[in-house]
Amino acid sequence: MQHNRNQTGACPKKLNFIYANYIVQPMGVTDFIVPYSENAIEMGNEVIRHLTVNRINSNKPVIILLVGGSGEGKSYTGLKIMDVINKWHGIKTSEHLEDQVVYTPLEYADKMDAILHDKDKKKLKVLMIDEAREIVSSALWYSFVNRAIADVNALHRTIKPIVLIVVVQSIKDVDPSTRRTVQYYFKCARPLGKSVNLYPFRLWHDDRNLDAPRLRKRTLRGYYVKDHHKVKFRPKKMIITKPPNEITKPYDKINKDRKSKILKKKFETLITKIQKEVGIDDRVEKLVDWYMTHPELFDLVNKRYRGRIRVDDGFKARHGLTKVEIKEFEIELDKRIQESDMVDK
Repeated sequence: MQHNRNQTGACPKKLNFIYANYIVQPMGVTDFIVPYSENAIEMGNEVIRHLTVNRINSNKPVIILLVGGSGEGKSYTGLKIMDVINKWHGIKTSEHLEDQVVYTPLEYADKMDAILHDKDKKKLKVLMIDEAREIVSSALWYSFVNRAIADVNALHRTIKPIVLIVVVQSIKDVDPSTRRTVQYYFKCARPLGKSVNLYPFRLWHDDRNLDAPRLRKRTLRGYYVKDHHKVKFRPKKMIITKPPNEITKPYDKINKDRKSKILKKKFETLITKIQKEVGIDDRVEKLVDWYMTHPELFDLVNKRYRGRIRVDDGFKARHGLTKVEIKEFEIELDKRIQESDMVDK
């Protein structure tokens, strides 16, 4: 931590919602000005509020890309940000998860329309699009994400500005031209057994060279105010704790139910195709081959017992294998996984 001579107080040493590395240096753009607080959670909430609520109150849309690999805590981080904004507007997040979270692309149109036009949902200012890459093709997911961002940018002036949180694995899920309309790029990384490390960036359009404009990112820039003095700082990293159970439990249940319904239909179609292609004599081997090329689907029908693969009842029912064939499948699949790089994931 670096301090200048005019600094009148130290920042909180232990931060729950946000851990900031405070760097004092000249800055040309200010993203936020927040009151100093000994309570790290309150101070972190103020940063998020200033980045989002203040902007939509000025009739400007806010689009946040939450980026990171599978299991890095992107969805829970999105819920945490949503909860901060909701609390500012007097909204209880646990009561509006159905309204504010788009669990599958099929729900998007109705939920966006309700937030924009439904009088009962007038106070709702946030919509989160949860990652659904596992249930639609890459091409469809790409088109959907870009359409959603374009909608928010098009409708904010005529109808209602909102905060759109988009959970994706990579910024490449967003078209280069659409990226220029995104304000914040938040990258999530969750060390084993620890809370999420969130690295927040502001995206900006560098058009100093008009012949070759570029999209760039920079760390957030702001001030905290203590005893009528402003102190410059940049929060380079935020540590996001898990949202309360009253939010995560219903979220997890709804998320699983919604995506499972779509996956079940996909399973039925795929299994019918497999049954036509797989012969009786070598169907175990071919099933193993097929699931090794579709690990994202296999994860939904298997479990591990004492470190070894065990398929669940749904898998048994779908494929109609005998007990001997099931045993052969489990042993062969476990062997293949151990031999592949999947064991490191």
